[in-house]
Amino acid sequence: MKVLGIDTSTKTTSVGLIEDEEVLAEYNLRGLVSHSESVTDMIEEIFKKFDFNLEDLDLIAVGIGPGSFTGLRIGITIAKVLAFSLDKDLIGVSSLVANGMSDYGNVATIIDARRGNVYASIINNEENPEVLFEDSLLPFEKFKEELDKYDEITIAGLDAEKYVDEIKNAKLSKNKGMRGINIAKLGLIEFKNKGPMDIFSLVPNYLKLSQAEAQYDKKNETSK
Repeated sequence: MKVLGIDTSTKTTSVGLIEDEEVLAEYNLRGLVSHSESVTDMIEEIFKKFDFNLEDLDLIAVGIGPGSFTGLRIGITIAKVLAFSLDKDLIGVSSLVANGMSDYGNVATIIDARRGNVYASIINNEENPEVLFEDSLLPFEKFKEELDKYDEITIAGLDAEKYVDEIKNAKLSKNKGMRGINIAKLGLIEFKNKGPMDIFSLVPNYLKLSQAEAQYDKKNETSK
C-alpha cells in the first residue's frame, strides 16, 4: 500500500510517503512558512520524483494532534480534500504517538502547551508502538511524576530539550521533531487494525485540561 502522511500539529510541516514497509520520501520543514502553502508545495515536490501520482495512493494519513489549533485545522482540511477528491481512504492518528516512533523502547513525547502545561504521551516502541500513557494535556510537574517511574526513557518532541534534564533516567531523542513518514507508518498500522475513518467525522484532537488539572494549574499560577 502506498500511504501519504501529513502533520501540521507543530511548527514543523511534515509530509512522508511510504509503500508498505519501505520509505519512499519525506519532507519536513520547520519555520514561518504557512502550513497551508508548504503542505501542498511539499506534496507536489515529492510526487515529481516518482513515476506514479496522487491517484495511485491507497491511503492518506493525517496527524490529528494534539497541538496547534490553527495548524491542525489546516492539515486535516488538506487531507480531507485530497481523500474526497481522489476517492481515497483516510485515517487520523495521534501526532504524539507518531512523533515517538523514531526511537526504540520507552519514548515520551513532550510539546510545550504554555503556562506550565504540556501535551504528552508515552509509548513502548518495538515492533509496533504500544501506548503506555494516552495523549494528555496536563501540568509538566504532574507528567514528570509519571516519567520518573521509568528506569530508562527517551524524550522526544520539539520541546524535549527544554525538559529532559528535569527527568530521571532520561535521554534526549536524536530525532526530536515530527516526521511525515511516522504519520504514514502509524496510519498504515491503524488502518490494518481498524479500517478507514469517515472523512466528514474526522476532527482534531485538541484536548483540554480536566477540571482537577485546571485547578492545579490555577493554584500554581496564583502562588507565583
